[in-house]
Amino acid sequence: MKEKTGLNIERWRIEYNQLMNYAITHKMRNLRIALELAVKYHEGQYRDGGEPFIIHPLMVCKMLMLLNVEKYLKAWYPEKSDEWIRHQCDVLLAAAVLHDVVEDCELPNKGREMVDEYHLDEEVWIIVNILSKPPKGEPYDPKAYFKGILEIWKATLIKLSDRANNCTTMQVFKESRRKKYILETTEYIYPLCTEGKRKYPQFSNIIKILENLIVSICESLASLSGMKEAITKQTQNYEEMIDFIKFNTKKEKMPNTYLALSMTEKLYEGKFRTSGDPFVIHPLRVSSYLLNLGIMDDVTNAAALLHEKSHWMKGADTYIRDSGINPEVTRIVNIVSNKAMPLPEYYKKIQEEPRAILEKLANRAHTCTFLAKASYEDMEAYTRENQEYMVPMCEWAKMHLPQYANQIEIMQYHILSISNIVEVVTRQNRLTSQKGS
Repeated sequence: MKEKTGLNIERWRIEYNQLMNYAITHKMRNLRIALELAVKYHEGQYRDGGEPFIIHPLMVCKMLMLLNVEKYLKAWYPEKSDEWIRHQCDVLLAAAVLHDVVEDCELPNKGREMVDEYHLDEEVWIIVNILSKPPKGEPYDPKAYFKGILEIWKATLIKLSDRANNCTTMQVFKESRRKKYILETTEYIYPLCTEGKRKYPQFSNIIKILENLIVSICESLASLSGMKEAITKQTQNYEEMIDFIKFNTKKEKMPNTYLALSMTEKLYEGKFRTSGDPFVIHPLRVSSYLLNLGIMDDVTNAAALLHEKSHWMKGADTYIRDSGINPEVTRIVNIVSNKAMPLPEYYKKIQEEPRAILEKLANRAHTCTFLAKASYEDMEAYTRENQEYMVPMCEWAKMHLPQYANQIEIMQYHILSISNIVEVVTRQNRLTSQKGS
């Protein structure tokens, strides 16, 4: 690929090598071919921010790999062979890597040569074409386009991973394009998430994780841009989140989480987010996110529901102490909620507790609507804290908590995506404000 002076062009090579090693180790023939073709077809192409274009399809594929689709296939299709499951994942990841080549690389015959000349499975080619919008100048019906995607689970997962990655780079868009992209996301992507979860319940956790990333970024940008109409009102999903947590925790399975859930509404009664929604929706989101990621530790999830100590009602400490909940839950809550101490000491204490690390990461991934009323100084402190403390903690945790390495990498990606956008857009808004004055 052509290289631009001054750009961090090595990142795509690292991601490429990781995915190629994964393909070889797991005997994924289609993914190996797809990786080589993607590099060939996207040569010389760059993203709006200046990165080699190839980084985008690689990251779309990597996210699906981290989400461990294989695990859900095995759970839902126990009668299927390991070879069948591996093949399904092979086709999914190969199509993810190639999802933009027909639309952006001017291939003849809609890329049919990928099958005829390079011997990709035809299903890969079919999925790539379903994901490809018609050439400029030809009619485009977005409703029909997304309806076609919803008909195939692999296309649905790829499209959501694609949109999640595209959302992470919206800081380079002009404001008008950014607002248009956010509104398009709320109009078509959010319904795709909702319908995808209904149509493919076996992948509902994966879809929810991608939805969380997309919604968090769009809410962050909407808050920064004053787009109240694009901030998701979660009140209507309140009962759905409660039902989801109840279903996944069970009283006999996760007694502390089950008890914490019943306490949550009372503790946050009368409290509201800056977006206007009941504050209780935030702890529900954090707990749901951990469960979606497959983090089923009872104490961690109970702490997630109770973590916003500063928003509790009066007398809450006594109420919790007398509730019969495990004192370990209260201890983790106190560690995470004690931000009165200096940040180095605060993060040192969190890093000493694996449960506190997981809760803190899930919480930070969903702290975005505060931006609607945050000062420039608050937002700069937010991004600085992420870079100086959250990132090193994530890197440490991936090494020392290998059982959660994939989940931590997903949360780190989630947090940094929002942080990078906030940093750039805050700088832009501040410059605009200074020029105006």
